[in-house]
Amino acid sequence: MNNNEIKELIHLIDQSSLTHFEFENDSASLKLSKRESDSTSQKVESDQASDQNSSLKQESNVQEYEKPKLAIDSLEASNSEQETLHLVKSPIVGTSYRSSSPDSDAFVKVGDTVEEGQTVMIIEAMKVMNEIKSDVQGTVEEISVEDGQAIEFDQTLIKIKTD
Repeated sequence: MNNNEIKELIHLIDQSSLTHFEFENDSASLKLSKRESDSTSQKVESDQASDQNSSLKQESNVQEYEKPKLAIDSLEASNSEQETLHLVKSPIVGTSYRSSSPDSDAFVKVGDTVEEGQTVMIIEAMKVMNEIKSDVQGTVEEISVEDGQAIEFDQTLIKIKTD
């Protein structure tokens, strides 16, 4: 299953009345769930985007694909500790790599200060290495995945305490 197929599946689930979806085959497993409040906010954003030009509407559609949350992340978000931490999440399904090569140092370690736009991890998907960059400045509080671990869409990778 490629990224476009996953995005289309997420879109179809978002448009349906389903609140939970699971898919599994020999090579992959995908679990999606949504909360009613998320789908309501997505519809409001979609309506706002239709009033703007088509390029902004396309950006809104991309954001819609990223909004459905995995059940495990919904549980994490209820934790009071999560309110002070920024979560860097995976935009794709793949394999995590914490350094650029097996002989290199990790991009970041717990306690490191990161800048906005700094590469914090690589996710390999379909033999393409995708750099995952921090979208905030802060201190790495937790790295939630191991080197070489299979990563799911929207899975929390790193928790950053913002400055």
